[in-house]
Amino acid sequence: MINARLNKSKLAQAIGLTLSVSPLTTYAQLEEVIVTATKRAESVQDVGLSVQAFDEEALKRGGITDASRVELLVSGVNYAFVGNDAKFNVRGANSSNTFGDATSIVGAFVDGVYKPRASQQSRAFFDVERVEFLKGPQGTLYGRNTFAGAFNLYTRAPSFEDGVSGYTDLSFERFDRTKIQGALNLPVSDTFAVRLAVSTDKSDGYITNLAGPDIGAQDDKNYRISTLWRPTDNMEWKLIYQLSEEDGREAGLFGYTFICRRETPEGLTDPFGSVTNCANPVRGSGGVPNVADFDPAYTISQDYAPEVDLREETITLSGSIDFDGITVKSISNYTDFENLFGFDFDFSPNPNSIGGYDETLESFSQEFNISSNGDGPIQWTSGLYYSSDETFTSFSIFQATLRDDSVRGTATAPDGQELPILSGTPIVSRDININGFFADSAFRESDTIGVYGEVEWSLSDAFRLITGLRYSEEDKSLDGAGSNFTGDTNGDGTVDRVVNPILANGASPTIVPAFSRDVFSINRNASDAILVSEKYDNTTYRLGFEYDLGSESLFYGTYSTGFLSGAVNVGGATDEQESSVLEIGYKSYLLDNTLKLNIAAHMTEYDNLLTQLQIPVGGIVQSISTNGGEIEAKGIEIEAVYVPDDAWTLSANFSYLDSEYGVFGANNPYQLYRGQVQPFIDLNGEVTPWSPEVTLSLSASYRFDLGDNGSLTPYLQSYYSDEYFTSNIIGPDPTQLQDSFTKTDIRLTWESVEGKYSVEAFVENLEDEAVLARGNNNSDDLVQTGFLFPRNAGVRIRTKF
Repeated sequence: MINARLNKSKLAQAIGLTLSVSPLTTYAQLEEVIVTATKRAESVQDVGLSVQAFDEEALKRGGITDASRVELLVSGVNYAFVGNDAKFNVRGANSSNTFGDATSIVGAFVDGVYKPRASQQSRAFFDVERVEFLKGPQGTLYGRNTFAGAFNLYTRAPSFEDGVSGYTDLSFERFDRTKIQGALNLPVSDTFAVRLAVSTDKSDGYITNLAGPDIGAQDDKNYRISTLWRPTDNMEWKLIYQLSEEDGREAGLFGYTFICRRETPEGLTDPFGSVTNCANPVRGSGGVPNVADFDPAYTISQDYAPEVDLREETITLSGSIDFDGITVKSISNYTDFENLFGFDFDFSPNPNSIGGYDETLESFSQEFNISSNGDGPIQWTSGLYYSSDETFTSFSIFQATLRDDSVRGTATAPDGQELPILSGTPIVSRDININGFFADSAFRESDTIGVYGEVEWSLSDAFRLITGLRYSEEDKSLDGAGSNFTGDTNGDGTVDRVVNPILANGASPTIVPAFSRDVFSINRNASDAILVSEKYDNTTYRLGFEYDLGSESLFYGTYSTGFLSGAVNVGGATDEQESSVLEIGYKSYLLDNTLKLNIAAHMTEYDNLLTQLQIPVGGIVQSISTNGGEIEAKGIEIEAVYVPDDAWTLSANFSYLDSEYGVFGANNPYQLYRGQVQPFIDLNGEVTPWSPEVTLSLSASYRFDLGDNGSLTPYLQSYYSDEYFTSNIIGPDPTQLQDSFTKTDIRLTWESVEGKYSVEAFVENLEDEAVLARGNNNSDDLVQTGFLFPRNAGVRIRTKF
């Protein structure tokens, strides 16, 4: 049965409240639950977890057209990106370190399929049915265990009820950006239906390049074919094929620009130094550009800005069969993913260092889920999950010209060491001379098994107990190495490396290779291959209760634990990561069902979190993952929606967060720290990055009824965030501090009487606030970063048929 507490008030209708699938059946599509009468659907208000869900209409109203704007509607969550990686941050933990084998702390799922790579997580945001964001570890009901939260995106399924129908959605925005989206629904018979969806996104770059083509340019194409076969009332199968391609110029690998850094008066780098230096410190840059001469947020000067080459193909088959008392579900997926792009490693107009990053993934996953569908006091679900992932990652650099590094001076550190002054050095000439090879490549295989289950026991009409258990096992292996890691390993005077330069040192081809993959060949069976393997296993659990204070109010409490495997690097394997959350919450409809008010308080702990360790290899700083320590966080999150009448919709999201490191340490990416040589920094008690103490989002809309001329709805939304640090290496880095800021959006939408046509004019980020996206420390102590999107404005036209 559909939960009796499900509210169908004008509040739910006005805010487009989706009938979110219960976490007990999170992999099923909503339509499957309703049509097959599995009796497992629940209102978001009836779920004893911190979860916020938005259907298609709510996403449109908030201007949520991609993952980057989800933070505007979800309390306690903020978002960053680097290149085409998505970076969700929640409750003190951040996904900044997703390089190599490190995994996002927020699990992203599309139609129930887990996305292992951070660069996959924003590919399917078109023809969306609904989005859900769950905070806290989610493991006892998920195929793949999640560590700090889950981002669930469900695409629109074919429909028998809608007949031949569809829509078009066109927007024309700043930076000559044109977005086109559309879908066509085709019921072929009473039992078989097809849905076709497509989206394109093309634009000029929003980051001005003084020495080459602008970057941040979109050229995305996405296609999806979904089929639905429902031979009987208690059985259905859905097959989805999706192809995504991206050919634009992405905004950097670890950040597309650099900002001023701090130094001592002697010229040694120190994040707390008294001198600000804005000149480019990278060898081969000649010291240019100097970012004091322009705003580095949306201006760069780089001679090398190639197009990215991303392609993802996915095939997903899911089905459900109802029997007497139980429902059996299956979901199978195959994914073939490739993401290749280059970047200017000297960050200058000089033609010197060229870098590249390649990642590929071939993945198969299978999940089976069995759950009860009766009316008894005990409801349960259980599942079995298996996945096999084969990934390849390669980070490489080469120099296209010769440079002179002998011009650098030295300075005496407080301990008496003579350290180099890290200033930009000149190139000898602009003639092509290929040299300075560096590469780090790794093949990884990961097999994951998960066995999980959860039981809900209704002790009375108002009180329920919940318990869940999960066993996870991951076998990981790596074979790889790099061009600079090993020498003569077999003693015969030759070097048989995994990565080998194709071009000879000093080669001078007519055209500089476009990507580093054109400079290096890969020999997986080389004698110098480094072999690393590790097996991780963990048991996590959830204990909780739900108590109905009335027909429209729920009080709940839950304690859950999470698990994330460690990482395998060429330097070895790290330990697994663990999380635990104690949460109590209150969900209610008040004021005669015109006010929705949800409050959640949490105490969260993360142990053995991965951090980025930088080690010098062959004159290049190489990043690997290592265990850093623990984080302790506590906070309050409030969600409110008020609909006093049929015209007004008011909403607010508020979060308070107190998050700090416990026993935690990181290596110092600078030469000094607080005036001393400190290779290791103790961060115990420091504030964690991506952890603003207060965030607040407010929105208001009013629908003017124009009679036969339709309706006109102005919409105002404003988001405030306290300051926070953005460094992914040492949290409290003052050079990478994002000050408190606000962002305001304005929308004005006209819609026809029957809703077949609408026109929307909008301005986003009215303040034109440049918000730091993610900080990193590169070679030569360059403070590398990026910024979230600037002000945007445009017109959006929608039609339905």
